[in-house]
Amino acid sequence: MKVRDSVLLLFCSLLLLGVTAFAGSAPENMPQASGSVSVQQELIDTQKAFLDALERGDAEYVKNAVADDYFAIETNGDSSGKRELVHGIKSPENSKAKPTWYQFNVVQLDSDCAVVTYNAVFHGVPLDRYQHLSDTWVKQGGQWKLKFQQTTVNLWSAHDLD
Repeated sequence: MKVRDSVLLLFCSLLLLGVTAFAGSAPENMPQASGSVSVQQELIDTQKAFLDALERGDAEYVKNAVADDYFAIETNGDSSGKRELVHGIKSPENSKAKPTWYQFNVVQLDSDCAVVTYNAVFHGVPLDRYQHLSDTWVKQGGQWKLKFQQTTVNLWSAHDLD
């Protein structure tokens, strides 16, 4: 991994540390996510607990919540794995402005696999300020594990500076 990629991964991890997760409701004109309400809520709670662990700098929790074959696609198209994610976790005092997380939705693919999508606003980040995240969770040994994550920048926000 190049130094630039390591710095970018560290930067993204630090931004994720400052999570203040709250569930927003989907606009009425958006299609409803599939899956049962209880599974949807369980996955949203799992997602929020994961984001909270990142905020606390709880590397052990994150390590246990992520599948061994975890794979991520970063906003710049680079990829990373579990080792980079866990290694990039820092204590909360190193975090910057806390991002705003909202509009959590769950698309259940089957009883043991679902995608949680949500949006983020990274305050103070000029070009990648607005992002859409998709996290794929799989049930392994009765526990939800994060298996895949992709982060997409909303291109319309590239020039939306504070």
